[in-house]
Amino acid sequence: MHEESQSREEWSTSVCSLVAAELRRGASRGILTEEEAHQLTSRFLVLLDQALDLPSFRVNPGPANPWGAAAR
Repeated sequence: MHEESQSREEWSTSVCSLVAAELRRGASRGILTEEEAHQLTSRFLVLLDQALDLPSFRVNPGPANPWGAAAR
């Protein structure tokens, strides 16, 4: 069970990073604002949490968002 949870978490982190990178690219091209990209990424994290039941997103909500301060 632990390995399954870890692989789901690794997969979700990878997918979220991909989505965040695309949103950053869209913001840099003026397709959407940085605030919109941040909001979309945050909403996507909620969907992942609900779909995969990943406790790390609830325990550490700040660092899980790749659009956060480190990405700016």
